[in-house]
Amino acid sequence: MSQFMQIDIRVIPFFETPFEKRFPHLVELFRRLSFGEVLKKDPSFYELIDTLVTIVDHPETPSEIKDLVGPYVIELGKLKDQAREYLLARRLDDLDQTLYRIEDQFEDLEGAV
Repeated sequence: MSQFMQIDIRVIPFFETPFEKRFPHLVELFRRLSFGEVLKKDPSFYELIDTLVTIVDHPETPSEIKDLVGPYVIELGKLKDQAREYLLARRLDDLDQTLYRIEDQFEDLEGAV
């Protein structure tokens, strides 16, 4: 690696409609469980997966929330791992398709919470 330069390939958020307006139920869930600060950083779905994992693993998260969100988080975790592999391998078409699947999971989760 260069001493003075780095290559930066990353997933960044892009919302035509602000996240808080497009996903109000998820925003409310994050805030209710004291994870609202995460949203101030304008994270991508890719980044929010880690927060959802933390929510499901947190001992103070009510079991009904864990039961509701858990299956989505499991699938999102698998998709994130797959996306990471595609990102590192520079398989951008495959990465794009996986990011669409992540978006679909978030839309489904919004409808479920």
